[in-house]
Amino acid sequence: MWRVTSRNRKSIKERGKKLEKSIEKKHEQEPFEFTNTDIVAMIIAAFQILLPILFVGIGLFALITFLFTNFFMK
Repeated sequence: MWRVTSRNRKSIKERGKKLEKSIEKKHEQEPFEFTNTDIVAMIIAAFQILLPILFVGIGLFALITFLFTNFFMK
């Protein structure tokens, strides 16, 4: 139980430096490379996020145009 309640003697900067070193070592051993499948997956994900926003914008624009031409221009 004393491990849970006692203060940690390492500062956050020391932990950060240790973590950076371990990450750099991992990437030196096995660098990450994007494949064509990864790129296609990212493009599909972007479309899944952007298309609904685009459709809502087009719908609002069409609604405002309809209301403006039918009610305000008479």
